[in-house]
Amino acid sequence: MNNTDLKLMKELQKNGAVSYSELSTILGVTPKTVGKRVEKLIQSRIISVRAQPNPYKLGLSACAIVAIKANATAVEGICNHLAGFFHVNLVQVFFGRFDIMAIVYFPDFEMLHQFIDNELYTIEGVTQLELFFVHEIFKRYERFFKKEPFQKEPVKLSQNDWELISELSKDGRLNPSVLAEKLGIHVTTVYRRISALTEGDIIKISGVPNPLKFAYSASAYIMLDVNPNSVQQICKKLLPYKEVHFIMTLGRRSGMIICVHSTDTASLHQFLQKVIIPLDGIIDTETLIGASVKKTYYGWLIGIG
Repeated sequence: MNNTDLKLMKELQKNGAVSYSELSTILGVTPKTVGKRVEKLIQSRIISVRAQPNPYKLGLSACAIVAIKANATAVEGICNHLAGFFHVNLVQVFFGRFDIMAIVYFPDFEMLHQFIDNELYTIEGVTQLELFFVHEIFKRYERFFKKEPFQKEPVKLSQNDWELISELSKDGRLNPSVLAEKLGIHVTTVYRRISALTEGDIIKISGVPNPLKFAYSASAYIMLDVNPNSVQQICKKLLPYKEVHFIMTLGRRSGMIICVHSTDTASLHQFLQKVIIPLDGIIDTETLIGASVKKTYYGWLIGIG
């Protein structure tokens, strides 16, 4: 990557829907050059551009982490199956006690439990399933949206809006004419609804870098058993570390889970030994090493340029 690529990534992180002509003006290169560079960044999987749904506006407050042990031959199929659900916002493969981890969120726990009963427990190839209900989320959504209380009466959206959000969460730069054809609506309606969704802070279309392309080749989910009185203090201490991708406290009072990106497994181990374990209140830890990410809405952002 050259300086133009880095500047492009910086602008796409701010606004993934920015036009080539606007980027051309900002960077001082031709729109044709911008188009080629953006397409290359996306095709090389250095960055992906997609819509992040705002969970606060949409009232998606019922959240759970799903840890799955599966038959080796079924892992890929299970990941693809889970990735097809809008309310599953992360699917990742791991080495360790579990093979797959997913994060699911819904407007209420009744809908969440229905999904668990009707979908998760019916997936073929699953040999063990463990659920961790999330109490509070730190440093995940806030990279995209200002933290606020989850709305008890979420923004009311039409079926077309939900379908637009779903499509844009896969590809944030999808051509409006393609979206119009997929949804069976007029292209001007697509432009108008996307504008309303972004201006209403219901979605944010952003470029999300691939950590593996930036020397962060090791990632892990670290499950923490902590003194209940130390939970908030530990969250505050871990929050500033750039290696910490997100922090979640779990329904049981002593449970936490964090995601850490590191340059290699040795650095990951050092971070665990020198930063996490010495924290006051840590009782026990379990580390799951990430193998590959199959789906994510709220990805990793970095400072560039």
